[in-house]
Amino acid sequence: MRLYVVCRSVGSENAKNRPSFYSKTLALASLLRAVENVDIPTQVVFANDGPIPPERLAMMSGAGEVLPISCGSNRSSYRHVLRLPRLRGWDENDLVWFAEDDYLYAADALDGVVAAAGKLPEADYFTIYSRLRFAPDATRRHPTISSLDRAEGDDEAVPIGRARWYRAVSSTSTFGAWVHTVVADERLLRNTPFVGGAFDHATCMAYQGYRPFDLSELGGEPLDDPEEHPAVKRFARRVALTGVRSALNAVALTRAEHSRRILVAPDPDLATHMEVGHLAPGTDWEAEVRSVEEWMHAALK
Repeated sequence: MRLYVVCRSVGSENAKNRPSFYSKTLALASLLRAVENVDIPTQVVFANDGPIPPERLAMMSGAGEVLPISCGSNRSSYRHVLRLPRLRGWDENDLVWFAEDDYLYAADALDGVVAAAGKLPEADYFTIYSRLRFAPDATRRHPTISSLDRAEGDDEAVPIGRARWYRAVSSTSTFGAWVHTVVADERLLRNTPFVGGAFDHATCMAYQGYRPFDLSELGGEPLDDPEEHPAVKRFARRVALTGVRSALNAVALTRAEHSRRILVAPDPDLATHMEVGHLAPGTDWEAEVRSVEEWMHAALK
């Protein structure tokens, strides 16, 4: 078995509220450290949308393939890389990890994914940064969420290494899967970004066979400043969103039972999105930062 890591990166920054220790160089170093700790053959592809600062580009060039792309948006680059497992003919029994460029990884993060893949044959998708799980009364039409976080009180969670792996509701656009799963679900994965909003959450709900949107969500959220958008444009947007979200609901609810997927996640999280208010609990991430910096300094000697 082989692990492919596909990391999407851009040189620019956005306006998210970042913790004091945040940097994309730190994120990249933590990913490379996690790759180094994987016990199976691993190949890394850096899908770079536009120019990347020289320091980071040098780190990438020394660690894997640099693949320049011209997509211009997060949605477009995400849809682009989802084609790679099929276009490159990767073995269906290999694993692929899709990474964004603003995550901080624990040293054993990707090794944990590989271990989970080996011990949880029923799992199709993997995340290492999640929180929600389904309530016992969840149905396909009414996917209620448990009031308990992660593996808390979950008797079915499976201990693997230092984490307990449980069935999760959703992931971000940083996730892993079997190659055969991504190839089979490629059309769904590449079309769901058009539903807007938290499309990654909607994607996970749909491939698991649960209705992603209730009636109140079909038309999308109100625009922040409606006065900047003509009424006709607001109406057209609502109609369009209602159409694509209704279609995704239908796809999810008609998904054959044997095609419904299972997403699993560890407790504690093995990575975190570096955004204030969204740091994964239960881990001293500042200590993890120091550990990554020590690893980076040693690697550069």
